[in-house]
Amino acid sequence: MTTLAEWLKKQPLLRRRRPERRIAPGLAAYHSTGSVPKQAGIRDISSTGIYLVTKDRWSQDEVVSLWLQRPGPPERSPEHRFSVKARAVRWDNNGVGLSFVLPNGIDVRLWESETGIAKDPIAPEDILRKFRRAAAFAFLSRISPAATEEVTQFLRKGKSDFRLLSAVEIALRAEAQLARTADGEKMRAHPDLVVRILEDGSWAEVDWFQQFWGCLLATSCTVDGSDTSNLRLVQVLSQLTPLHARILAIVCSKAAESRWVPESADFRQPSCSVQEIIHRTDTREHVRIDMDLGHLSNHNLITKAERSSRLSTVEIAYVTPTRPGLELYARCQGYRGPIEGFYAPASVAAYVLARGK
Repeated sequence: MTTLAEWLKKQPLLRRRRPERRIAPGLAAYHSTGSVPKQAGIRDISSTGIYLVTKDRWSQDEVVSLWLQRPGPPERSPEHRFSVKARAVRWDNNGVGLSFVLPNGIDVRLWESETGIAKDPIAPEDILRKFRRAAAFAFLSRISPAATEEVTQFLRKGKSDFRLLSAVEIALRAEAQLARTADGEKMRAHPDLVVRILEDGSWAEVDWFQQFWGCLLATSCTVDGSDTSNLRLVQVLSQLTPLHARILAIVCSKAAESRWVPESADFRQPSCSVQEIIHRTDTREHVRIDMDLGHLSNHNLITKAERSSRLSTVEIAYVTPTRPGLELYARCQGYRGPIEGFYAPASVAAYVLARGK
C-alpha cells in the first residue's frame, strides 16, 4: 500500500519547495561551548536553517545558542546582532547543518523567489533586519492579538526605513524588559497603546530614546491587558526631543537616587542647578537650555525656581521634577510600581548622557 508521503515524492509538482539557501558573505555565527565565544563561518543560510563551517560537532538534535553578526569581536549593540537557537541535524567533513528553533509566531521569510533559485548573496544587515523584524512582529502579536492587523500594516507597508527600524528596536527592547518582569510572559497590552507607541515612538532615532519607548511599552503591559493609563504618558513623551529627555533624566535621576518624591515631607529636595544641566549635557547654548526647561515646565514635568538677580537672564537657579515628570521617567526606566518606591542611582542616567544629544 502506497503511503501519502511516498505518493507525494513521486509528484514533482506537488512537492513542497525547499527553502532557498543563499550565501551570506560578511555574516558570521557565534556559539559558546565554554567560557569563550567561538566564531564560525556561514556557508549558506535559509529561512529554516544554517550551515556552519566549523570543526565543532554537536550530537543529533542538540540545541545550540547562536548569535549572528558581522565577523569580528562580539557586538555589544543589540541592533547589530540577533540571537537564535538552532538544532543540529547533519554534519560532514566541513561543518554542521542546523535547523532554526524559532519561537511561536516568528515567520522570518528571509527572501522569496519566483523561480526557487537564489544565487545572489545577501547582505548581512538585510538578514539581521529580517530576523529582528520577524521577532518584533511575533512579540507585538503576542502581547496584543487585537492589534495584529494594524501592527502588520505598520511593519510592512508605507513607512520609511528608519521608522521601521526604530519600531522594531522599541518592540525588542520592550520584550527584553518584560522578560525581566514577574509573569511577563502572561502580560498583555491594550491595542490602542501598542499602535500609539509604534506610531509616535518610531520617530526616535537614537538608541537610548528607543529604550525609553521600549520600557514605556513594557510597563503598559498588565495581566488583563485592559489598562490604558500610560496613554497620557505616551502623549507627553511624544512631545519631547532627545535633549528634553536628557534634561528630564538628569533632574529625575537625582531625585530618584535620594528617594525623594514631590509633595513629600522631605524638605531636602534634591534640586538640580541649571549649571549642572548645562555641564552634563555638554551644551553651550544657554538660551536653548532655558527654552527646553520652559518646554518641560509647560508640560508639568519640572518646576523652576525663581531667577536670582545675580544670574543672567537665560539661567534658572534650580530645577526639580514634578510628580508627573518623575512618573514618566520611572515608567521609561521600566519601573511599574508606585512612585514612592522608585529608586534609581544617578548612574542609571549615565548611559543616556554618554550617548550624546
